[in-house]
Amino acid sequence: MTEKEFTQQAKQAALNHGADLVGVVRVEDLPEHSERIDRMMPGARSVLVIASAHSLGSLRSGANELAQFDTSYAYNECTRAAHATARVLESRGFPSAGVPAFIPLDMDEPGKGMRGEICWRRAGVRAGLGSYGESGALVTREYGQAVRLSGVVTTAGLSPDAPLKEEVCDHCMRCVEACPVNALSGQGKINKKLCGNQIFKFGFRYFQKVMEGMLDKPTEELQAIVRGHGLREVWQTFMTGNYYYCFECQSQCPATRLPAG
Repeated sequence: MTEKEFTQQAKQAALNHGADLVGVVRVEDLPEHSERIDRMMPGARSVLVIASAHSLGSLRSGANELAQFDTSYAYNECTRAAHATARVLESRGFPSAGVPAFIPLDMDEPGKGMRGEICWRRAGVRAGLGSYGESGALVTREYGQAVRLSGVVTTAGLSPDAPLKEEVCDHCMRCVEACPVNALSGQGKINKKLCGNQIFKFGFRYFQKVMEGMLDKPTEELQAIVRGHGLREVWQTFMTGNYYYCFECQSQCPATRLPAG
């Protein structure tokens, strides 16, 4: 079997198990991540980037719980595809591992659980799945920004895909204009603190705020937190995972549309 045929079999395994798009990039073409990839999988040569699409209706529904539910589903699909693909590669004698995009993450320094092992947006661009948008997100031809990403690191030498020659983003700036906290300023520039405060508003930072408040005697602010909506959201986060609370840049992108047919 040729390298190209083997690569196609690996991609097909991902597509058969929940992926909507799959691309390949060599580890040497991700030099920013090579040290961490080698820590995860010594001798890794290739990375498969796996994308699963959102329901556009959920993103644009106006009901955050529906968008969160769909986010959970999309992540489950791409991680399921990553695990199945790793199993296929290992059955052929190549140590491989699925790498999560979101949960669980390394909670140690310096990332503190806020940064994954691999920047899947960057890997997706280099694997030919799309191009960067003004928001800094990966914009695909097929699904715009409405995708979630994960992948596989493997010791197999797979045929890499070429980055796109054209840009998918038309630079309309709607993603920038849609941001409710002005965290986006175009050309991929993101104020990560503003963005993080919005999309993870009931995540670790909020939990930390509650814990810090309990170190002192109860205050009106702490009582409001303990009795209020926020703590209920934190409880739900513990039960289901810390999924996002904002989808505006994704949903407003004109490239994010229902697939043809």
